[in-house]
Amino acid sequence: MGKNVIFDIDVAGGLRIKKKFPQETLAVFVKPPSIDELKIRLKKRSTESDEKINMRIAKASVELATAPQFDVIIKNYDLDVAKAEACDLVREFVTNH
Repeated sequence: MGKNVIFDIDVAGGLRIKKKFPQETLAVFVKPPSIDELKIRLKKRSTESDEKINMRIAKASVELATAPQFDVIIKNYDLDVAKAEACDLVREFVTNH
């Protein structure tokens, strides 16, 4: 249909899609500067309990190990820079496929 879909999903889902559609998928892993910085960012949002934040941190630690299985890793030191990099990657992928 000539349309593109962007998913924001966990690593397991992302890798399943990549496995099923390897040529049609650009798998991008967005990596925080560090686990400590991720925890600080989550706390600053004030949207989740400490228990929920700790669960997300534990999950993130495991997910970081899967980053090399993705096509591209974006290091999110600065949100605006990371967004621009993501847009450029998607634009290039869509243009070439």
